[in-house]
Amino acid sequence: MLKKLFAALIVSAFMTGVAVNPALAAGSDIADQTLAVVNGEPIFSSDFNAAFMPMLDQFKQTVPQDQQTEAKVNELKTAVLNQKIEETLLKQEAKKQKIKVSKKEVQDAVDQIKKRFANESEFTAELKKENLSRAEFEKKLEEQLAVMKLVRQSIDSKVKAPTESDVKAFYDKVQTKMKGGETGLSKEDDDLATNLANFMKRMSGEQVRLRQIFVSSPKGAASEQAKASQARVEIVKKELAKGTDDFATLAGKFSEDPASKDKGGDIGIVVKGDLPAEIDKVVFGMHVGEITKEPVKTERGFHFLRVEEKRASRTFTFDEVKNDIGQLLYQNESKKAYSAWINDLKSKANVKINKTW
Repeated sequence: MLKKLFAALIVSAFMTGVAVNPALAAGSDIADQTLAVVNGEPIFSSDFNAAFMPMLDQFKQTVPQDQQTEAKVNELKTAVLNQKIEETLLKQEAKKQKIKVSKKEVQDAVDQIKKRFANESEFTAELKKENLSRAEFEKKLEEQLAVMKLVRQSIDSKVKAPTESDVKAFYDKVQTKMKGGETGLSKEDDDLATNLANFMKRMSGEQVRLRQIFVSSPKGAASEQAKASQARVEIVKKELAKGTDDFATLAGKFSEDPASKDKGGDIGIVVKGDLPAEIDKVVFGMHVGEITKEPVKTERGFHFLRVEEKRASRTFTFDEVKNDIGQLLYQNESKKAYSAWINDLKSKANVKINKTW
């Protein structure tokens, strides 16, 4: 938990997309391998594993099983080692530039992290779990805060907030992209315009807010399971045929969708095109308050649906999005400035990598 909280602290402080290692190093009694050396400072396998293992767990949870190949895991290992090298360079540069962090700043950061725990005992127990004393934790926090200060003072002076005319010019490029035209921007900026155009196109489309009663009946299910699902469908149909207006209560009683069941079947606002085609075709032709008389069948099962709200397609004006686009442009320029700055640090450093995958 501390690792996640520490990462959250760093991310919230930067606001520029700068990647800083979220791991707190764990001690080890096993002789460490030296995976890399940065200006004479070694990066040990124990430090590497403290960062890598949480990322590997996340990788296993989020990436489909058939894509969890050795090559992908090796890519992750390489990325984590590069991240550790970058982190070491940043700490060294902070010391070189004599970046100071006050005791109050450290304590404020500690207090911010402790708020995520129910009480002091839970916080202390997490420190023990991570093999960290209070002093060691505060020392590592001080180092990270110094790095944050270093990045800010090195990057902020290089990045200026975009003017309204800059934002308007980029907005126009996004509009061009939405119509399928070419922007004439650099690849990096064109990619940003493309992503924003896709997002705006999606958010400007028709939307509905739905509730559902879902009965699981996956494709290829055994015959007994299929019969049980069909029997459950018939029960729901009878309940709905009674004319009850309490669709939410029925969803809480009968739905097999764990994400929406406890919310009365409410799956929130969805955009046209986001839903399975079978559902999309039906719900966008329904009126508010209308319920499907027959469930919609998909590969996952049967969906009884009620339309709670409808929103027509719309176009976002420049005034509505200019502040968001301005922030996006500033963050993009900050990332560019950081990338150039850290690459310059790397070019001047003596880095030896002893392990490749």
